[in-house]
Amino acid sequence: AKFEFRGKQVLTTLIDLPLSVSPVVAGLIFVLLFGRSGWLGPWLEEHNVQIIFAFPGIVVATLFVTLPFVARELIPLMEAQGREEEEAARVLGAGGWQVFWRVTLPNIKWGLLYGMILANGRAMGEFGAVSVVSGHIRGHTNTMPLHVEILYNEYNVTAAFAVASLLTLLALLTLALRWGLRGKVSCDLAAAAAEPRGNGCRLPDSGRIGSRRRTRGARLP
Repeated sequence: AKFEFRGKQVLTTLIDLPLSVSPVVAGLIFVLLFGRSGWLGPWLEEHNVQIIFAFPGIVVATLFVTLPFVARELIPLMEAQGREEEEAARVLGAGGWQVFWRVTLPNIKWGLLYGMILANGRAMGEFGAVSVVSGHIRGHTNTMPLHVEILYNEYNVTAAFAVASLLTLLALLTLALRWGLRGKVSCDLAAAAAEPRGNGCRLPDSGRIGSRRRTRGARLP
């Protein structure tokens, strides 16, 4: 997000692809890729790796539908912060990983955590893609939303309501965490733009590089 390169606009557009594609279609794509008769199926079977109808398939499908929420929180924040601090750290002799751990990550940590909470909220309610790739194997690949459907189809309404209530409580907890972190993300954006806000944000002192922000960590080993 901080650097320009060929194809950046195309890549940024593709990030939103999971938001526009039906989750069921996304699950079918993964079956065509990783299934036994899929494009990568024979290679995966040769190496004894199972993705479809297994836990890895659930993880892949969930990541596909949730990663845009993280990316869309980080991209505006990183663009607003610019790259002056990273360049200053490199001038001071820091390596690539040092720049990431000492400069970039501390600057985006709240935005990253906020995006992860949004992704978690989306993942808890994901049904379509996971339903296709998991196979509904009870006790092995069924998630909570899938389990609600299984119980309901078995006319076990009480158990289905109990699981649905637990999902609702987890969703409320996610909303509470989101509300608690929203102010910190707003403060990070305000600090990146060097614009004080009236919501309790405390910006760094003056003396920023390029009229944006102070360079942190002048003592980089």
